[in-house]
Amino acid sequence: MSALATQVNQWLSGLWRYLELVSASTPITGPVLWNWLTETFRKGISFTSLSFYLFFPVCLLLFYLLPKVAKNFWLLVCSYLFYYLCTFDNQQKAHPEFLFLLAAVTLISYFLCIAIDLAEKRGWRRLLLIFVVGIDLSLLVYYKYMGFFGEVLSGIFPSMIPQDSISTSLFLPVGISFYIFLSIGYAIDVYRKDRPAELNVINYALFVSFFPQIVSGPIARSRGLLDELRQNRPYNHALVNEGMRQMLWGFFKKLVLSNNAAAIVQLVFATPERFNGFELFCGSLFFTLQIYADFSGYSDMAIGSAKMLGLHLGNNFNRPYFSRSIGEFWDRWHISLSSWFQDYLYIPLGGSRKGAARACINVMIVFLLSGLWYGAAYTFIVWGGLHGAYTMLSRLTRGIRKWLRSVTRIERVKPLHALLQWVPTFLFVNFAWIFFRADSLKNAFTFFYRFPIDFTINITDAVSRQNSLRNIGFYQNNGPALLWCTLALFIVEAICYKTPPEKLSGRLPFILRLVLVYALLLAVLFFGAFGNSGFIYGAF
Repeated sequence: MSALATQVNQWLSGLWRYLELVSASTPITGPVLWNWLTETFRKGISFTSLSFYLFFPVCLLLFYLLPKVAKNFWLLVCSYLFYYLCTFDNQQKAHPEFLFLLAAVTLISYFLCIAIDLAEKRGWRRLLLIFVVGIDLSLLVYYKYMGFFGEVLSGIFPSMIPQDSISTSLFLPVGISFYIFLSIGYAIDVYRKDRPAELNVINYALFVSFFPQIVSGPIARSRGLLDELRQNRPYNHALVNEGMRQMLWGFFKKLVLSNNAAAIVQLVFATPERFNGFELFCGSLFFTLQIYADFSGYSDMAIGSAKMLGLHLGNNFNRPYFSRSIGEFWDRWHISLSSWFQDYLYIPLGGSRKGAARACINVMIVFLLSGLWYGAAYTFIVWGGLHGAYTMLSRLTRGIRKWLRSVTRIERVKPLHALLQWVPTFLFVNFAWIFFRADSLKNAFTFFYRFPIDFTINITDAVSRQNSLRNIGFYQNNGPALLWCTLALFIVEAICYKTPPEKLSGRLPFILRLVLVYALLLAVLFFGAFGNSGFIYGAF
């Protein structure tokens, strides 16, 4: 052991001397290193930032070195530190008040849910539930929707609420939509007696603030994560390897696909009036790719890092762009949010148990609120309304479609039947994404107004097509590599239709697994766009 320690010491001394040699002109000293670390962390933290790779190895190493009794407390400290670093804004100013907001939400729901669990009379239980849900929703409305609702009321009553009296300067607390919904879901579970209230405040605080999920989900359920936190989690080599592979897959999606597509999307959506129909359609397709690669990439990193800590977060995406109906799409897209709305809103409203008309109303309520959850703007509400309309139309035409299938016998030709279902579903989803991404309803409608302009010409004429791709920044942003990597993504997803890639890769021969890992690493190094480390869902 002493020989090993000597060898490690020599290696570290050599590394230190090397770093001093390659440093420009300033020798590496304690104060210099401290200033560098301070500046690095003041830039904030995310899964693709340098600060995360300074933070996570320390978190992981000490987690497995500490005794069982201290593991969850250590993760809680790391989660609050991570959240604090997330509060730094673009001016590198921290917002520690959001730590107190997170702690307040945690403690209020912790004590009130214990009270709900102890209360014997149903009336008291319901009153306590209304109280905790009311507090949670009030905070969410205040921070996220106050400015939007003020603008709406000002438009309706301009004399009573002048436009200049509305404050829109509130800085949105990081992840508030996610941890508020997590808190509400837990309170409802306790009220329904689906689970007892958690008495260990450390476990519950960690459940609410667990750093891989707090910024952008997945929205954990108490029946999963909270129960796992009670168990001992010794080092599991296979689980750590699986988590690393899933994180790498997420890095590929985010850095190679999402970030390269983002530059094209930003150019097209900022000034849609400058572009013809073909260019706008390409821009919408690139956003369809960007949002999926961005959010599913984040989810892969979150789930993978949690696995490395011995915890399992629910799967959040299941190849949604392979869906053959809007209903199937929502079974595969943002699964944790979709199931939350189904369990805590749609079913309590009556679901589909009270007739077709009531079911359609319930569907529309859920989707409109889902759009509002994503953002305080008319564009998000329209996006949610479109998906509600799609779902209602699908329900109302179920009998007609069944009759058409029986008349045409299209089901006998399975590939054609699948194609005829997949194409309109994908186009409907892509159409709705335009409203989701547009800065305003005016910009969204500009897309549809200009779609017919030169659309056919650019598809059929090679020179026009090349010029259009150049206009939207396709070649300037690794466009050809982006297309090949997108093709690789969907080939992998098609192969892994029933088994996630990170699990299937563990069953491959070691040499082939090594080749695939190096291929992903090379794709990230050569084609990754590292300038944009933010995640789309981090704004929600």
